[in-house]
Amino acid sequence: MAVISALLVVAAVSLIAAGMIDRQATRVRTLESEQARVQARWLLSGGMDWARATLRGEARRSSVTHNGQLWATPITDLRISEEGAARQAVFSGRAEDEQGKFNLQNLARDGQVLPEQVQALSRLLQSLRLPADLAPRIAERMARAQSRPASSKAEGESGAAQTDGNAGSGTDTGTPSPSGGRAGTALAPGLRGIDDLRGMRGLDESALTALTPYLTVLPARTAINVNTAPAEVLATLSPALSLSLAMSVADQRDRGQTFNNRADFINRLANPEIEIGSDAVAVDSDWFAVFGTVRLDRATVDMRALLQRDGQNMPRVIWMMEVL
Repeated sequence: MAVISALLVVAAVSLIAAGMIDRQATRVRTLESEQARVQARWLLSGGMDWARATLRGEARRSSVTHNGQLWATPITDLRISEEGAARQAVFSGRAEDEQGKFNLQNLARDGQVLPEQVQALSRLLQSLRLPADLAPRIAERMARAQSRPASSKAEGESGAAQTDGNAGSGTDTGTPSPSGGRAGTALAPGLRGIDDLRGMRGLDESALTALTPYLTVLPARTAINVNTAPAEVLATLSPALSLSLAMSVADQRDRGQTFNNRADFINRLANPEIEIGSDAVAVDSDWFAVFGTVRLDRATVDMRALLQRDGQNMPRVIWMMEVL
């Protein structure tokens, strides 16, 4: 009986010891994984600095922004660790010109919906075979996220709208909020990207996926860079600019004949009936989204950032976040 009791004690101790060792091993793996993630984040910050330097270099070399420049070349599975190192790190990244997209910030000004811009978004949605009635709902959401000047808060809350021309490339005066409005009181949280529209009635995951290459949310109203915008976005510049004509000039542009200025773009449309606001078109860009991924051991870290380029200065990081 004593022998059996001893064996039971030994078995119990062995099970306890095995459990302790297993838990300790799990803690070690967790610590190693977290350490790898911290190092991967540090490596991504280096990738962000590379992107900023590349954008500044292109601004110093050229007065226009187009997809044939170095910043637009994606990096895929670039090994950034030393040859033969025990821990291998791999980096992938790309940059996107956010001014080559339809900026939802242009849908409203000071909390007031701009009907002409809503119509432009409706045309874009129709070209993508999405419900055009999404446009006024998105516009209202953007308007509610913008701060109202003190003198017009009551009018804004009553839902009144005013008509305005095409958006320009400058930033509104006053202190910009995350939603792009002036400092003050907004009726809804600011938007950082179109993902923040998730849950809106009629806007499901497939629609969000389809819209991602064509829409953006920037902290300021912007012009469309006709050197990087897809044909569907170019067609939003005027009701008289058909998608077929936009596709034709975009194809010509993508074969290397980039636009030098607004007049160059208007002349190539070769249609005097197409009226485009003087501040609606740009040939260079100030706003870029940067995406980066680092794989280090078992850890993978994805980050996204919004950069603002100011002339030939080093671009500023407006925000940077880890994508989970």
